[in-house]
Amino acid sequence: MPKQKVDEQIIIIEALKLFRKQSYFNTSMSEIADACGLQKGSLYHYFPSKEDLMRKVIKNVHEFFKTNVFSHAYDKSIPPQKRLERLFLSAEKVFLNEEKGNLLGNMGVETALMAPEFNTLVQRFFLDFFHAVKTIYLDKYSEAVATELAERSVAEIEGSLMFSRVFNEPNYLRNTTKRILNRLEKNGEANGKANGKAVGKKVVQKAKK
Repeated sequence: MPKQKVDEQIIIIEALKLFRKQSYFNTSMSEIADACGLQKGSLYHYFPSKEDLMRKVIKNVHEFFKTNVFSHAYDKSIPPQKRLERLFLSAEKVFLNEEKGNLLGNMGVETALMAPEFNTLVQRFFLDFFHAVKTIYLDKYSEAVATELAERSVAEIEGSLMFSRVFNEPNYLRNTTKRILNRLEKNGEANGKANGKAVGKKVVQKAKK
């Protein structure tokens, strides 16, 4: 392999590609070193262990999502429906990307079963995901309802990611995204009709008086 200028960020990116393709457990430090054009011993100058490298990879992916995906939830200049659409479509695009891939979605499953050392980092990712979705729902619903809807939405995304991976079929994730967006739209329409009826009822009552 031709020699290339290597720094910590390049190693993180190459490791992410391999973890996405082969999973964390099936990827060796030798393979990562080879992908970076390094000797295995040189790789340990940057990261003392595969666990340390994985922690950096998870943090890197988390920061990417905070900047490029979760941030849509906090743009109050955009209506809730549009913010939710941008958030989930951005997440879908990243999850289905061959390089960045659905690492955190996969790690959510792997962590629960085999990698408890990464559990806290993965939890932080999903808590930020949950909080971003809940922030959007809070514009339309009470605290309790927004919490329930956000929990359901993030759980559905996690489940569809697992199905997409197991069956190599991205439409599981795409269909879940559509259902979540349609649910907010339908609930919004239902609330609008209910509010309209309530206002109409008050007008009639005032007229009778």
